Amino acid sequence: MDKKNYAVDDRISKIMNDPHRVNKIIQSGINQELLKHKRNGNSICEWEDNKVVWIPPEKIRVNQAK
Repeated sequence: MDKKNYAVDDRISKIMNDPHRVNKIIQSGINQELLKHKRNGNSICEWEDNKVVWIPPEKIRVNQAK
């Protein structure tokens, strides 16, 4: 493995060892996809009370970035 690959691995390791940062990155991706569905008029589904519940686009809640 060359030095460049070690540098990438080191950055990834630093990110993965910071649970707050990982959570923030994942939540950001979820919010982006929820917003896409909402804008495009696509429903999403959630698991609630042991069943699938469809959420229409107008009721999709997207967390605002902090």
